[in-house]
Amino acid sequence: MTTTRSFFASLLLVAAAVAIRAMPLGQAPSSWRAPAEGERWFKGNTHTHTLNSDGDSPPSVVARWYGDSGYDFLVLSDHNFLTRVEVLQDEIDRENARAKKPPFLLIPGEEVSDKHEKAAIHVNALDSSRVVGEQGGASRVEVLQRCIDAVRAAGGVPAANHPNFGWSLSADDLAAAKRLKHFEIFNGHPDIHNWGGGGRPSIEEMWDDLLTRGVRLFGVAVDDAHHFQRWGTRQSNPGRGWIMVHARELTRGAVRAAFERGDFYASTGVELERIEFSGGILHLAIRPRESTRYTTHFLTSGGRAAGRDVTLEPSCRLERGAGYLRARVVSSAGEFAWTQPVFEE
Repeated sequence: MTTTRSFFASLLLVAAAVAIRAMPLGQAPSSWRAPAEGERWFKGNTHTHTLNSDGDSPPSVVARWYGDSGYDFLVLSDHNFLTRVEVLQDEIDRENARAKKPPFLLIPGEEVSDKHEKAAIHVNALDSSRVVGEQGGASRVEVLQRCIDAVRAAGGVPAANHPNFGWSLSADDLAAAKRLKHFEIFNGHPDIHNWGGGGRPSIEEMWDDLLTRGVRLFGVAVDDAHHFQRWGTRQSNPGRGWIMVHARELTRGAVRAAFERGDFYASTGVELERIEFSGGILHLAIRPRESTRYTTHFLTSGGRAAGRDVTLEPSCRLERGAGYLRARVVSSAGEFAWTQPVFEE
């Protein structure tokens, strides 16, 4: 934990100056390879807002921003509102066919937005079939669990959103949740407190805490965009965080299946060409960009440093008894990529 905390302290000073395949819960991955012929990485955002809640633009404007900005898919996730995407999807398909643009996929969703006392407890629902809405409860854990269960009952995949927003959810709260496999390790909204502070852990420190306890969660990066009409560091703008999903085809079923099994990595700008875990060694291949340099930090139980590599093809061995191994790649431009953790056999 000390290593991760000191890293983020340094990161804040710098900021002031300027896909792993994870196997189902209870199993350990044995191998992971880069996309083969017919497979690829698909870029997508799972958390954004429109005029259907507290965004500043209609769904059509929001969807077209992502489609025109190199994304392959988008989940519209308004607060306690399910946006029907079929008509808009047809319009975009026709436009892209006429303009000979690549396909762009819309996936329905909802940000289930609940609370307990002053704690804002939000759970994203990916590919759900109906509105979930507030569930209530007598504690933070009960509210969180009821939201998770309701999302699954609605046919969706739940992900716990921005635990440090209002300091609403602790590692203990997340550890107590059942049937939860995803949570946000990065959220681009300016009020989320990704890096912690004042005695509060960063979200990444929470992740290591949970993984060390044996709670296997996949880390998601999102932008949580609300503002498409005005731009600035204090605005909640798009393009700040996303996931790269490994799938054979760009369909709701394929994207959802890859998301559920953890077949993706999270990013704020760093691109990975290959992720492989074989023979107990985690290998990465980083896509180079002009003069940008990269440092890969390998982390293991307790958030301890397991290795550091400054090459474009970093690697690290998962030591026996370590429990898990994951990678955080940091660019000289201040961008990140996070792999999902791999576990011992």
